[in-house]
Amino acid sequence: MNDQYINKICEVEFNETPQKIEKKTTGICNEVYEIYLKKESYILRMNSEKKFLYGTHAFLPIFQKLQIKTPSIVAEDYSKNKVPFCYQILSKIKGIDLGIVIDDLTQKELKLIAIEISRIFDKFNTFPQKDSFGEINGLGEERYKNLFEIIKNQQKTILERNSKTGVIDKEIINILNKLIQSYKNYFLEVKPKLYYDDINSKNVMVYQGKFSGLVDLDFLMKGDYLEAIGRIMASWYGDKHREVYIKEVIKQQYLDGMQQKVVKMYAVLNLIYWMSEEGIKFNSNSSGVINWNNVRDKKEKIVGLFNEIIE
Repeated sequence: MNDQYINKICEVEFNETPQKIEKKTTGICNEVYEIYLKKESYILRMNSEKKFLYGTHAFLPIFQKLQIKTPSIVAEDYSKNKVPFCYQILSKIKGIDLGIVIDDLTQKELKLIAIEISRIFDKFNTFPQKDSFGEINGLGEERYKNLFEIIKNQQKTILERNSKTGVIDKEIINILNKLIQSYKNYFLEVKPKLYYDDINSKNVMVYQGKFSGLVDLDFLMKGDYLEAIGRIMASWYGDKHREVYIKEVIKQQYLDGMQQKVVKMYAVLNLIYWMSEEGIKFNSNSSGVINWNNVRDKKEKIVGLFNEIIE
């Protein structure tokens, strides 16, 4: 832990040192801590690179305009003059990640949270079409001419990682190649819309069984918002209780049969991408050790979803 730097940040920003520091381990980008001061606790996010934090600074006005519940920035510094990190201190939204509590929620609670998430998709869909595809962070944006280019780049990343770890077998590679080829025309024709993509098992905060807000807002995407719904499906596919949530999102979005197959296709692509992360060390939140149980679980989901697509 970076206790000495956290203490210094708190002295600078609050004129006191924290009574307790708790490291959060969800996510693989930033170092995240809850800092407990005398009267209140806050969320401290740190990274050596500004681009992994500055999106929250840049995008909070968008979420506020859309009346989506988010934290507010209490203090921030990206100069690395005070400590050797860029940092943000955020107000704390009550609750914990959906992925931690989903099995404790009732079906009614899951459906109500799904309705809130569907409304977020609806709000973003009010924005006009974008002129290019790709990721946006607080410092700039990618500009791809079509979604197919992005998918091919992801395929390249998957294969490069797999050359080091070998976690993805030939069956899954074949599924990846078949889906990319089968949906090539779709990727070439889809129009770019702005959406928040990282909204699956984490970043959706739940308090007392209700949606309480979104966190980690550093990146937005220009592309196909059905991909975000695919991420949700990738997280909860294969469990009847958890599938209540994704089925309600699909219902609220009025997705037709073709769109539902597209969602499953994106779920498969995301699962393969996540599988490729096994054995890759990103920061102190990732071990770099392959969890073969996770690999087997993802493969089972991939094969199951793929069979539903082609049936």
